[in-house]
Amino acid sequence: MKEFVELLRKASDKIKSTDSTIQLVSHYDCDGITSAAIMAATLLRLNKNFQITIVKRIKKEMIEEVSKREPKLVIFTDIGSSYIDDIKNLACDIIICDHHEIEGQLSENIIQINPEPYDIHLTGAGITYILAREILQDNSLSPLAIIGTVGDMASVNSRIFENSQIEVERGLNLFGRFTRPIYKAVELSGIPDIGDASKAIQFLSEVGIELQKDGEWRTLNDLTEEEKRRLADAIVKEKLKYGVFRKEEIFGDVLTLKNFPDELRDAKEFATLLNACSRMGDSATGIALCLGSKKALEDARGLMRGYKRYIANSLEWIRNNPEYIKQTDSATYIVAKDNIHENLIGTVVSMLSDSSEKPMIGFANAEDGVKVSARSKTVNIHKVVREAAQICGGLGGGHAEAAGALIPAGSEEKFIETCENLLKEKFIKA
Repeated sequence: MKEFVELLRKASDKIKSTDSTIQLVSHYDCDGITSAAIMAATLLRLNKNFQITIVKRIKKEMIEEVSKREPKLVIFTDIGSSYIDDIKNLACDIIICDHHEIEGQLSENIIQINPEPYDIHLTGAGITYILAREILQDNSLSPLAIIGTVGDMASVNSRIFENSQIEVERGLNLFGRFTRPIYKAVELSGIPDIGDASKAIQFLSEVGIELQKDGEWRTLNDLTEEEKRRLADAIVKEKLKYGVFRKEEIFGDVLTLKNFPDELRDAKEFATLLNACSRMGDSATGIALCLGSKKALEDARGLMRGYKRYIANSLEWIRNNPEYIKQTDSATYIVAKDNIHENLIGTVVSMLSDSSEKPMIGFANAEDGVKVSARSKTVNIHKVVREAAQICGGLGGGHAEAAGALIPAGSEEKFIETCENLLKEKFIKA
């Protein structure tokens, strides 16, 4: 841990002492957007000039483009650790704030802050925040770190991200606490036999919860503690009718971000909005939203509407084209090819995996290969995907329950065959 702290101090000193334009490179997803925003806010506080580049992957062309700008310092956030051999030839100082698997040999011009060697569990936004806190000597940016952590489906360590502007309580963890009518939150909560608005309304009426007050639809946040308790008890009873369920499907740490607009006060909802920005190819709007832009909030709402349409169309395509789905005893595979965009395959797989105990793996054609997204509740899918990707000549990474890879075009069947062997022979538990 002493070594980790020393890395933070070294990186802090390097950023403070750099007097020219700093190049910031970050990943395009929610964790990457919040990481970029945290570092951008830090550099603004230091009155530093900087330029932001958002990427899906680090490619030779991007390295060449950055080199042409001749920066003295490049900061990589939520990306970089898996591309060390590609980036270390930059003729400048480099700081990496990343949590992905470390690949390659570090050189003297790189300061890498990665939790992997220290058994610390933080996402890219978490690592970037720890550095920002060291630089600024305050915890003002911790809400952004929480949003990035939630968006990366990782657990939030409330002690590390402690801030007076964050309220943490244990309770019902339904999506849309501030923005969805309570019947809509229940309708979309995954309760068996409650799949439409009329059944959700009937269910709430039987529980004794008023749906409206003064002509306005009530949200989960509007309920009294007694109503929340009755609703929780009713949901548990309903779930138990269909066998064992996981408590985390309903209960968990509910994080409220104070002094934010209603639709951004729930960390999950904020993260979902940022994911919509990234998946629709507009990470810049997501960064501006994190930095408090009101216009960005309007733009993000529009992106969310488009994002929902794309997701609905993707799910409809899957329902109408079962021949693209391969079911085995070990997993479910969706070989979408060009029918689902690579930016959306992860979201689609996440949504479908909620109702499946088997690992679910999706494939979508990408510009430079095939994008793989995998989710699992029972298997350490990261280990499976990483090994299968390596065997296929690709690169994989991620976490125990969510992982991804980029593999060569046309190697889907080889990847599936490899996954099947790994799942059958090892069945690596999460």
